[in-house]
Amino acid sequence: MKIIKSLLTAFAIAFTNQVSGQQTDKIETDWQNSIVLLDITRKNHNFRIPWDKRAQSVSKFGVVIKDKELITTATGLANHTLIRIQKGGRGKWTNGKVNWIDYQANLAVLGVESDDFWKDLKPVKFAESKKLKKNLQVIRWRGGNIEKRAAEFSRFTVADANFNQAPRIELKASSEIEGAGQAELMVSGDKVIGLVASKISGTCSVIPAPFITDVIRLRESNNYNGLGYFDFIWQPASNPAVTDYFKLEGEPRGVLVIKPGEKSPLKLHDIILEVDGFPIDIQGDYLDPDFGHVIMEYLACRHKWAGDIVNFKIWRDGKIKEIEFKLPKADFSDNLVTDRPNDVEPTYLIVGGLVFVPLSAEFLSSWGGDWQRSAPFRLVFYNNQKANKDQKSLVVLSLVLPDFYNIGYQQRSSQNIVIEKANGKLIASLDDLAQAIKSPKDGFHIFEFKKGSTLKKIILNAEKLDEANQRITKRYGIPKLQKLK
Repeated sequence: MKIIKSLLTAFAIAFTNQVSGQQTDKIETDWQNSIVLLDITRKNHNFRIPWDKRAQSVSKFGVVIKDKELITTATGLANHTLIRIQKGGRGKWTNGKVNWIDYQANLAVLGVESDDFWKDLKPVKFAESKKLKKNLQVIRWRGGNIEKRAAEFSRFTVADANFNQAPRIELKASSEIEGAGQAELMVSGDKVIGLVASKISGTCSVIPAPFITDVIRLRESNNYNGLGYFDFIWQPASNPAVTDYFKLEGEPRGVLVIKPGEKSPLKLHDIILEVDGFPIDIQGDYLDPDFGHVIMEYLACRHKWAGDIVNFKIWRDGKIKEIEFKLPKADFSDNLVTDRPNDVEPTYLIVGGLVFVPLSAEFLSSWGGDWQRSAPFRLVFYNNQKANKDQKSLVVLSLVLPDFYNIGYQQRSSQNIVIEKANGKLIASLDDLAQAIKSPKDGFHIFEFKKGSTLKKIILNAEKLDEANQRITKRYGIPKLQKLK
């Protein structure tokens, strides 16, 4: 009798394992039919040496969504010349194309014209906001097989969408997977949690499923207007003296506006108490029903987009008031540091071996993902400044190409400094600089740099400039002395 019970128990265990194995294989098969490999060839521009153009190959992943389309991150797609797509982890490559892209949202939708490509491929299912934390795995193709690595939820945070200040929610999860950050899938069970946008020091930054599905839905209905943002600057009201000074009644709460946006209905020293009905605490956070305590900037993109109305409750002049705030589009054209379209080639102007470039988001990003620390301090400082009517943008002396014409200015102190004037004219763009070069002062070109720069002036002989330019372009293989637009 005991032997029969033992056999029955063993049979039950074996049957359970077999069923479990079949379920596991089924889930794996689902991912095999939903994840594709992307091979992208692109022109990789060096914004510090702007005439240097090299072909770069980018490998990443895409995932099948409905209507015979793929979604991936926008990273690596700028200035692309060819997109090849492979399904099944091996074999034939098929040419693809970008159907839609938003670099600030860091999402792109790809298409393939061949109907044969879509055979056996299945769209994925995205998880709801309440189911983003448990049983996480990172899934990708590797060596022709599906690779899975466990991940552990850490927190939700509000991150800049690209380089600028446009917000979106981001999921942080720790994982031991190596080399991630190429739009790998983060999944839970048979649902997609999000796309892995980057990985630093063991922590994956993930674009979460609710944000992705919102974008897909709005794009399908032709109602996607891009990301909006709060264009004002605030400070926490954590010091009780702040609320006491402005005679705010009740418990300390809210944040203090210290710089309203140009078209904002907010005023200096307004205290923001609520945004869309969510109370704001003295740190500038609110309790989100899906993501817990997050900074209030997320309320600019919590199911909101550029042009949408956000309702504010504020304390102004001793009274509570309610105002409507129309979200501006996050194009940041009024920033002192320009943030140009990602598919635009770099511009530059070379004068006697002095290489001038715009102070742009791309230029700062050339110092890597941690540019806030690794880029020159003074250049990073300008990133937080708004343009003014006299100087809407800035121009940087990126480097000096050594030649006896510019001898004495070839040290590192002559690099990465912002020009203020050329031949007595205020410089806000490369066009300004090109015009100033036409009018030397007493036979010399005089370049003056911003206060606090390591170098105050550069003085060059105007009469010998053309000769020097010809020699320098030939020596360094530079095709053009300038590219202004």
